[in-house]
Amino acid sequence: MSTVAIFSLLIGSLLGGRFRIFILPPFIVLGAAILSAGSAWQGQASVHIVVTILVFASALQLGYFCGAVLVRVRASAYRGKAAQSFDSQSLG
Repeated sequence: MSTVAIFSLLIGSLLGGRFRIFILPPFIVLGAAILSAGSAWQGQASVHIVVTILVFASALQLGYFCGAVLVRVRASAYRGKAAQSFDSQSLG
C-alpha cells in the first residue's frame, strides 16, 4: 500500500509539473483499472482493492497539486526583475 502511495505521489508531481490542463481523471481511471486488475489477479479482497484505488487517487491528486505549485514557485523566482530596455536608455 505504501508503494502505491509513493509512486502515486511521484507520478502526480510529474503530471503537475508537465501538464497545464486537468489531466487527472484519465490517469485515475487508467490507474484504477490497472490496480484493480492486478489486485484481482493476486486474489485480493474487494475491500482491499477499493482502498488501494482510493489511496492511489488521493495521492495522485496531492502529488499533482504539489508539482504544479513547485513549477509556479520556480517560474516566479526566475522572472524576478525585468532587463532594462534599450529604448529607455538616453543617448545624449
